[in-house]
Amino acid sequence: MILQAMYACDCHNHPVQEHAGSRPPTSRLLAVPKSFSLRNSVGPAVWVGNRSPRHAWIDDALAWRGRGQELPVTRIVHQRQPGDVQIAGSANADLDERWVRDVLMVGATVESWSDPVLAEITSRFPGLAPYSDGSLFDGLVTSIVGQSISVASAAVTQRRLAFLFDEGVELHGRLFAPLPSAGMLAEASVELIRSSGVTTRRADALKRIGRLAADGEIPSDDEARRDPETVETALLGLPQVGKWTAASAVHWGVGASDSWPPGDVALLRAARFSFGDDSLTMQEIDRMAEAWRPNRGVAARLLWTNLFEAMPYSK
Repeated sequence: MILQAMYACDCHNHPVQEHAGSRPPTSRLLAVPKSFSLRNSVGPAVWVGNRSPRHAWIDDALAWRGRGQELPVTRIVHQRQPGDVQIAGSANADLDERWVRDVLMVGATVESWSDPVLAEITSRFPGLAPYSDGSLFDGLVTSIVGQSISVASAAVTQRRLAFLFDEGVELHGRLFAPLPSAGMLAEASVELIRSSGVTTRRADALKRIGRLAADGEIPSDDEARRDPETVETALLGLPQVGKWTAASAVHWGVGASDSWPPGDVALLRAARFSFGDDSLTMQEIDRMAEAWRPNRGVAARLLWTNLFEAMPYSK
C-alpha cells in the first residue's frame, strides 16, 4: 500500500520531545495510492475551523497533534501531487507508514458505488478515505465528549480537555495539543475532567474508561478494525456508552470501513440533504445503509462531507 519513505535528515530513529513554540525538525515523503486525496479525506479537521485542539487544515496542509510512543508529537502533512504525501514533524518517522495507514486510512477509499447518490458525491470528492482519531480509546473520548452536542461544541470541549493536560505547541500561530492519554484520565480527578465542560457523569465515565484502557481491558484497535460490530457490542458494558457512543467510538476512533453510527442526528441531516428528502427517518437511513455494506463507514463520510462542505460549521 505504501511503497517507500524518503527522509530529509537522519534524526528519525527516536521520538523528539517538544515544547510550546518548537518547530517540526524532519521532513519525509511517503508514497500512497494515487486514488487517495488528503484534502477530501480530512474533512473533520476542516469542518470545525479553529476549534479543535488536535487538527486543522491550514495553508493546504493537515496540521495534526497527537501521541506517538506516549509522547506528544506533531505531523504537518501536504499532498503536492497524487501518489504521495509529504510529512514534516517531530514524530518518529519509522512510524509514519503505520500512521498514514491507521489515521489517514489511505487504503480505504471506495471508487465506485451502485447507489447513484453516493456515486455522484464520490465524483465530486474523489479519493475520500475515513480519516480517524487513530485509536479506539481516542474514539471513546471524542464520542463521550460529543454526546448530545453539536460538532462545533464537541470540538470546543475537546480543546478545553486537551489543554487541562498539555501546554500545547504553536503551529501556524495557534496552539495544538493531543487528547489526554488513558493513564492521564485514570489518574485525574473527576472534578478536573469536569472543568472541561462535560457533565459529572461523563467526567466519571472518562476517568473509569481511562483506567480500563490503561489496564488493557478494552478491545484493541486491530479488533475494532477487523470486527467493528463485535467490538461495539463489547463496548456497551462501559460506563456512559450506549449504542450510538459505541458505534461512534469505532467509526471515528479507528475509521472502520463498515462502521455505521445508528441514530446519529447529523448523519440523518446529511442523508436528507444528499437524497433531497426531508421526510427520511433514522430507521429508513439505517435500512438504506444495509445496501452499502461492507463500506457503510465510508458512505457515512461521503454523506457528511456532502453536507458539511456545503454548510461548514466553521462559517
